Amino acid sequence: MEFKKLPIEIKEQIKLLKERGLIINDEERLEKYLKNISYYHFSIYFKHFQKDDTFIKGTSFEDVLNIYVFDQKLRLLLLDVLERIEKSFKCHLVHEMSIKTGNPFWIAKHDFFQDGEKYNVQITKILNDLISSKEECIKHYYKNYNTPKYPPAWMIVEVLSFGQSVMIFNQLKLENQEVVAKSYGVNKAFISNWFYALSLLRNLCAHHSRLWNNEFILKIYQRHGLYRKLFNNSNGNRVFNYLLVMHIINCKFNPTSKWFEKLENIIIEHKIEISHMGFPNNWKERLNEVIKIEEEI
Repeated sequence: MEFKKLPIEIKEQIKLLKERGLIINDEERLEKYLKNISYYHFSIYFKHFQKDDTFIKGTSFEDVLNIYVFDQKLRLLLLDVLERIEKSFKCHLVHEMSIKTGNPFWIAKHDFFQDGEKYNVQITKILNDLISSKEECIKHYYKNYNTPKYPPAWMIVEVLSFGQSVMIFNQLKLENQEVVAKSYGVNKAFISNWFYALSLLRNLCAHHSRLWNNEFILKIYQRHGLYRKLFNNSNGNRVFNYLLVMHIINCKFNPTSKWFEKLENIIIEHKIEISHMGFPNNWKERLNEVIKIEEEI
């Protein structure tokens, strides 16, 4: 089927929304938002208030905007925590592997990894791209050294994305994964799944994607003995289980963090129905239980 939709002026977009039943109390305000956010981006939030492209009776633009602003605040809140987790993961990965192998250049040694073919396709490309890197630490290495061919692991991981760092971990031989996982006190299978999930969550936040009622594709591993009772099994592909994993990891190195109190405040401020996010009614008690578990470990 051929895509035949043509672009339309913003005033026509507003007219279309009116025809579909959206209550618009201030057209100038709506026009300002459409000029700077776009109809298409807002349409992601429209769908919750629509049935067959027609808005549910009584839906106003303010209703949609309220959810949009909440989602924006949620992403910013999570990015702060996820940044700390990313830094922690990179630190653990580099330190544990460097000490275990006694080799600062272990990333450049495929012997430490499971699959030589995957290594050549993915990791070798990352290594070769370093030569043209504009990052100061990489430029410094190549300015001052010509051997070995690639910088030490701590320089390389410093310039990698969260996702790339997780990919490197997942390609390590299992005994090497275990060393990194033990530094968090969590089985390697859970670490692999959980950090991959958090790297996806981080990307969604960074690219302004919808979190509020998103149905995530990646299933979170929930059978961990210490934490399994805290997951929401009935609505497991929503954001709550991702936030629970984020909280578990964050508590490993920042046990006094109360980031979820800020979350509670914006939920109350925007009168959010938490079931759309996969939150159980006792969600805050479950997050507090993580703190208690960490204190007892």
